[in-house]
Amino acid sequence: MRTPRLLGLSVAIPLLAAGIMPATAVADTADEAAPVQLLELTTSAGEATDAAEAGLVQTASASVSGGTSFASVLVPQLDALAQASAAGGVDPEIDAVLLTEPLEVDDFLVAGFTWTGADDLPEGLDVYLRVREGGIWSEWYLNEVSGAGRDDDTGIAGTEEFVTGGADAVQASVVGDAAQLPTDLQLALIPGRPVGEEVLDPAELESADAEPTAVATPEESEDDLTGGLLTPAPESATQSADDPAAPAQEPEPLQTDSVAEANGTGGGMSAGSNLPAALAATTTAGGLPVPVITRSEWGANSSYMTWSPSYATAKHVIVHHTAGTNNYSSGQSASIVNGIYYYHAVTLGWGDIGYNFLVDKYGQVFEGRYGSTSAAAGKMVVGGHAYGANTGTMGISMMGTYTTVSPSSTQLTNVGKMAGWFLKRAGVTSATGSAPFTFKSTQKYSAGQTISLPAITGHRDVGYTTCPGDIGYSKLGQIRSTAQSQINGSTGNSTSSPKGTSSSARSHQIYLNDSWSAQANKTFTYTTPATAVFAGDWNGDGIDTTGVRNGASYGFRNTNTSGASLRTFVYGRNTDQVLVGDWDGNGTDTLAVRRGNTYYFKNSMYGGNADKVVTYGTASDQVIVGDWNGDGKDTLAVRRGREYHIKNSLAGGKADRVVTYGKPTDAVLVGDWNGDGKDTLAVRRSATYYVRNSLTSGVADIVQTYGRATDQTIVGDWNGNGKDTLGVVR
Repeated sequence: MRTPRLLGLSVAIPLLAAGIMPATAVADTADEAAPVQLLELTTSAGEATDAAEAGLVQTASASVSGGTSFASVLVPQLDALAQASAAGGVDPEIDAVLLTEPLEVDDFLVAGFTWTGADDLPEGLDVYLRVREGGIWSEWYLNEVSGAGRDDDTGIAGTEEFVTGGADAVQASVVGDAAQLPTDLQLALIPGRPVGEEVLDPAELESADAEPTAVATPEESEDDLTGGLLTPAPESATQSADDPAAPAQEPEPLQTDSVAEANGTGGGMSAGSNLPAALAATTTAGGLPVPVITRSEWGANSSYMTWSPSYATAKHVIVHHTAGTNNYSSGQSASIVNGIYYYHAVTLGWGDIGYNFLVDKYGQVFEGRYGSTSAAAGKMVVGGHAYGANTGTMGISMMGTYTTVSPSSTQLTNVGKMAGWFLKRAGVTSATGSAPFTFKSTQKYSAGQTISLPAITGHRDVGYTTCPGDIGYSKLGQIRSTAQSQINGSTGNSTSSPKGTSSSARSHQIYLNDSWSAQANKTFTYTTPATAVFAGDWNGDGIDTTGVRNGASYGFRNTNTSGASLRTFVYGRNTDQVLVGDWDGNGTDTLAVRRGNTYYFKNSMYGGNADKVVTYGTASDQVIVGDWNGDGKDTLAVRRGREYHIKNSLAGGKADRVVTYGKPTDAVLVGDWNGDGKDTLAVRRSATYYVRNSLTSGVADIVQTYGRATDQTIVGDWNGNGKDTLGVVR
């Protein structure tokens, strides 16, 4: 077996993502770059190669010689194949006209089939692929003919990119009419740092042991808004599998390191306009709503980029997914993007990556097509993500296959934020509306045809493809909702400012509730125009009051009465995320700003230098603030889906505990709900709040409906009784 070449890369990339080493260090610490491996399946005359037929001989031999004894040994596997065949009508091994052996190859992250002589495969001819990751063979995946490509027809025909988590063996199958085989059919296997190509000699490859596996088939999407959180129930009540009380496998602790320590940037670093970017590998240029990893940071080789950018007025977003096994790690994502770049730019001959942006399942956002982050408001560089619909759209791809599983909550949120950012800059006010769109040459619509196209739509709506997968497509509503919040000026998630936010630069009406009831008992207007409202105890009197933000300017009041800011000051940048907490335990709340996964803490309500700089989690994590252990000091926790990774000190390192609560789609709030001195969690669904009085999984201790679904929520102790309750901002 060949020596894997990607082990060093998988170590280096997480350090880059954490900001511990500069991007330029990746090439120095990773193993040698590897060539793209090409496995030829047909000749230029359309005849099958020996490698493409080797598996057919093996399968026929096993079937004849094994008889019933072969079937009896593999009954479970054959049952799985039978079920898959019943569902999809195809067995990629039994029905194959071409079938390679399971082959040991060098490690690769991206794969794809290409051919010549036709843009499409003949009707009824399909190509399948399965891979071995970590010693386990995947299901068979149908590789769909790419519905992407440049509108000017530059390039050759191929399938969608197939993403792996680092595969070291592969098997390919072609099903259909052998007389219809395309010419020059080959399989490209692309590593994370591709340099050059090599045509594989099957005589030099070893075959791998491989048991039969089923064909990947769609599952139904479930989006139950009532599951996963119940009202208080007797201890004897049976909990559903989706309930937070249900036992869950203990997740691995969150491992991070302190960038401040590694780079020698301790307390005293300025948090003003001269503060350096938190993550060298990201940008927030043009008001990007989340950090975006740039082309230079994920390693785009400029020599592969032969497609000069052109810009067009654009007011639509097309959502995609990649194909593959979904087994990749966060540290592999940058290398996968690099592999997709090579596949699009070189293998398919487009000259660049087709997508404008890519978002992995961990929420990391990558710049794709050259010029996407620098496009002027209302314009986007023309890509190759949707043939015939590239001009006038932004293409954003969810990395993974979302036909059988759902995209992660963080992934959907960041796709929505990026879509909302783009549409808002284009002057689009409704992420749920439609607008006229005129196609170039396309398979589904004739050139020059104009239709009313949703502002955010799926690839399948503009071409003959299943992209972005059945379940991915079902999540477009959630993406549009997040995009609308971004258009309105809100983050779409209460954790962006843990004490709450509002939506535009204006005065705000605030409704506070001192108890758990549906009626506000205190109403007032904060008259200073601002884009966000938050809450904290600014003077140490034990009563939380409101503060406001407008860009990098902050103001606050010390009473919950109508009026303007008592005092204002400037801190950080207008693109920073702001957090509120008592960082030093002196009884007063102050601010911190977040950039990527680095936090700059201030222990006074004045501008100036940061008093402490800490790195925790990743740039794609959601963050919340609370006093988790009752020591009087607020610290951080990061949220990943239903998991909350809690840290009891303002430092990097492992999480002190991991708690599971609610659903990934819930908004989360933090407060001391019962007055015991410790903060715990609550989640919000529409206008209903589910409050938990301990940092444990379980049913809600309080369920309360308050305000409207469109309200922004703030949390505070409004009367000084030691218990936090709710407020809403309109």
